[in-house]
Amino acid sequence: MRTILMVLLLTFTADVSIAARPAKPKLIAADQEWVRSKMHRIGFSKAFTEESVEHYEPKSFDKVVTLNLLGFLTPSGAHLTELDPKAVQKAANFIKENPEAFQAAEKQFGVPAEVVSSLLWIETRHGADMGTFHIVSVYLHLLQAKRPENLNKLTRLALLKNKEVKKYETPAELRELMKKRVVAKSKWAEEQLIALAEIRKKKHLDLKKLRGSYAGAFGLPQFIPSSYRDYAESLVPDATPNITQPNDAIMSVANYLQKNGWQTANLEAQVAALMKYNNSRDYANGILNIAQKVPAMIPVPIENKTATIDKSE
Repeated sequence: MRTILMVLLLTFTADVSIAARPAKPKLIAADQEWVRSKMHRIGFSKAFTEESVEHYEPKSFDKVVTLNLLGFLTPSGAHLTELDPKAVQKAANFIKENPEAFQAAEKQFGVPAEVVSSLLWIETRHGADMGTFHIVSVYLHLLQAKRPENLNKLTRLALLKNKEVKKYETPAELRELMKKRVVAKSKWAEEQLIALAEIRKKKHLDLKKLRGSYAGAFGLPQFIPSSYRDYAESLVPDATPNITQPNDAIMSVANYLQKNGWQTANLEAQVAALMKYNNSRDYANGILNIAQKVPAMIPVPIENKTATIDKSE
């Protein structure tokens, strides 16, 4: 009898505990008509709008929106500045596997192969992890973040998360920050959709099949659409850049860094260029730390496919 009473007590306590927990607010994903109407108000062409609506994937809505809008409340993992010997070896091997592109990129843009290879390792492990999210849908999701019902629910989720991490002292401070973040992210999503529409018009990418990260970046270098539009380069002159392939990814990263102020003899300029790519000093330092350990490439005739020669040899 005593055993039965104990079981009943424990069960009742567990039920009370579960009932006492506040239910997490659920975000509201738009239907196709909302997406169509919103894109029409922004001013997108009928062709781009209809293609986007037809291939919109609402199932990833919650994950994309919460990762993008609430990620700042998640404690970061290991610092990128911690040197990984595996990263050094992988970066060196990648240079040896793609000598023509690295030589062309260094000659044209003045960015060392070691830096470009290290960046591509950190971004996607040289293409092993480019992401599976439908890129157009990512930006259509983020457009919806500032809908009043979603802004309110995202703010409530942020307040709940802050009780765990205790990052912000007052609810008022966090509410104001969330309002600014949501508005800014929705505006940014609109800008990236405009870039996608421009890319589509030039027939440079198949947007129906384009996939990448939850943050809306794609390819080996994880370019967002505006970066692809402005910096993507092909190893083959006048060809459409394909940054899911090493040759064009290498050329595109070197072009991006050069256009954003990379200087071979100026460490601060190098850090600034890398922070344009990802606004994190740890990110920049991590790439430079790996690159410093990678044996420098000596140019060899391209027809000699034995690739690079280490200075140490």
